[in-house]
Amino acid sequence: MVREWLATGMFSGDADAKEKVRRIVNGLGDHALTKSHDRHISADKCEEIGLKVERMERDRKLQDTILMIHHACIHTLSSTPALKLIENHDGKAYIISVKQTTAAR
Repeated sequence: MVREWLATGMFSGDADAKEKVRRIVNGLGDHALTKSHDRHISADKCEEIGLKVERMERDRKLQDTILMIHHACIHTLSSTPALKLIENHDGKAYIISVKQTTAAR
């Protein structure tokens, strides 16, 4: 799936798409790099393996928007029983939450 998305999205029409996709998939699939699903991969490393990166720091409005969304999600996840938030560009949301119970006294 990742190969197809990279080939038809990020590298659509690129003569070297197959090689670029191979390098990226190998890089992201390298357990020594990722070790777990939630491991941070720096923008520099993403560029090093061949991903096209748009750095939010170069666009103040983009950075403010991304950080506003990030902070809202972190606040929601830390202050409510929500475990997972998914929202699309149409404003439709899917939220998974934990059922809260009170301990017996």
